[in-house]
Amino acid sequence: MTPRKELFIKVQEKLKEIPELELIDLQRKQFSNGKDNYPSYYTAALIEIKSITWAMMVEQKQEGKCTLDVTFYCKDGWMDQHDTTSDPEHGLIEIDIIDNIVEKLQGFQGDQFKPLNHTYEEPVEEGDEIMSYKLSFETSIYRLINQKYIYKKLKITI
Repeated sequence: MTPRKELFIKVQEKLKEIPELELIDLQRKQFSNGKDNYPSYYTAALIEIKSITWAMMVEQKQEGKCTLDVTFYCKDGWMDQHDTTSDPEHGLIEIDIIDNIVEKLQGFQGDQFKPLNHTYEEPVEEGDEIMSYKLSFETSIYRLINQKYIYKKLKITI
């Protein structure tokens, strides 16, 4: 498995531990096509593996500095509170979900990536009907590359 696949799959599995999330998927701009094309889910976390800067290491290995974004979407968000908000936390349960995402992922690591470090967060303006919030994490990932040299035994005959 490639480091990028492992990073996505392990983060997806970790986020599945949060029961409030109905959809956890790869970011494919599912919520940016307008309200008629929104997925039918009300709460979602979409994972996007952003830029990777690779550097060579010894023994045919590469180390990459990687940024991972998790964008949280919620149809009934705190950006536009009103009297019909349905959760018992007065429309602020989304904040708890965001904090829960950070708690699950901060320090989480896999076989080919180091512990995730929460570095940045911001609200994202996707549309009027849905609230979205982006959480950014950084990590180091590792992969093997094709060998540059092949070791051969030499026979010397005298």
